Amino acid sequence: MTKSGSNPLRFAFLMVASLFFIWGFCHAMLDVLNKHFQDILHVSKTQSGFIQTSVFGAYFLMALPSALLIRRIGYQRGILVGLAVLAIGAFLFIPAGLVFKTFWSFLLALFVLSSGLACIETAANPYVTVLGPKDAAAGRLSTAQAFNSVAYIIAPTVGGAFIFGQPQQAGAAADFHSLVVPYVVLGCVVLLVFGAFSLMKLPGIDGESGEAAAADDSPLHRVPLLRQPHFVWGVGTQFLYVAAQVGVNAFALNYILENAITRDASGAVLTAPLFAWFAGITNAARPEATAAYVITIAMVLYAVGRFSGALITRVIKPHLLLALYGLLNSIVILFVMADIKHISWMILPLCWLFMSIMFPFIFAMSLRNLGSQTKLAASFLIMSIVGGAISPPLMGWLADRYGSMSVCFVLPLAGFVAPAVYGLLYPRLLEKSACAA
Repeated sequence: MTKSGSNPLRFAFLMVASLFFIWGFCHAMLDVLNKHFQDILHVSKTQSGFIQTSVFGAYFLMALPSALLIRRIGYQRGILVGLAVLAIGAFLFIPAGLVFKTFWSFLLALFVLSSGLACIETAANPYVTVLGPKDAAAGRLSTAQAFNSVAYIIAPTVGGAFIFGQPQQAGAAADFHSLVVPYVVLGCVVLLVFGAFSLMKLPGIDGESGEAAAADDSPLHRVPLLRQPHFVWGVGTQFLYVAAQVGVNAFALNYILENAITRDASGAVLTAPLFAWFAGITNAARPEATAAYVITIAMVLYAVGRFSGALITRVIKPHLLLALYGLLNSIVILFVMADIKHISWMILPLCWLFMSIMFPFIFAMSLRNLGSQTKLAASFLIMSIVGGAISPPLMGWLADRYGSMSVCFVLPLAGFVAPAVYGLLYPRLLEKSACAA
């Protein structure tokens, strides 16, 4: 990167990174919605898992059309289309929450909203990976994803304050109103961002210069994607990882409440001392709000992991760091499955620390040396996010079937073993891809 070109590219990076914040907020709000819908709409854990199905199902259905659209109209216009659809989905919460007040009307709003997110992510993720040296792609994407992590910190706090902020006796009308307000604000913010992107030209974002430069680095851009093991394994790993991440996010609040608040043989309520203390200092109106604030702490760890991940790769290769974090997260999930009452809920937040680097590292490692095929390959990686549509209903079914949240965490366990294996095998997979050329 030349000195003359560094400032425009840096500005482009910061603008696109702001989009990471937006979709991070949207995703993190889902984790609060699961429990809220269980309460106000009286749906089971299995049914509430369909929130994630509607969201990540949209990613699966819209990723490839989004990639084709972006190839036709360019990155910047593709981002504008995604922002417009996202705003429409956010404003659909108004009729869903104030008129229809049904679970399925909310799912429709979330599907439309997520279709916009799919278009934005299909453009933003690959753009960041080609916006500089390929060896720094994983760290660069991890840095951009750090903006995503900041949103993950803010969203549970907003959810705890707005959605669970009303006392339980406030009534259903207040519950629905508190659900609509955050999404109306989100829609207004998205419209402002849409205006900003409409009025400026991001250097190189509509051109193919970044991809062309990447294509010249390696003959792999001429090899079909299915013949490149590092990409194929990356898509499979991303599928399993996203299934694990979304599953953990969806039922973390349920697990924390179940583990931190128990009953003895006489039926008396026993609350974990640390949980009770935390409820006191946060002045939470309901236990659900306290649990949402605990998730906020987990998201702080998530952000710390994102910011530190790019720095750690200066001394540890990305694939080795991915393998290490996959192993450590598998151990964390085993402690969660052990379900040590009043204890395991305190260990669960560590899961977010070790999840922090996984998506950007897998994404960047999978796209390495793909050159002119980067856009198409990125769409398949975005489609692999459909794993997040499958795991929550399955985890909800296990929780309903066995009456315990700890049992259902066996599914995320598999999703964290996969990145550990991919990280360890990555150099060999990359060599096989090179041989295919």
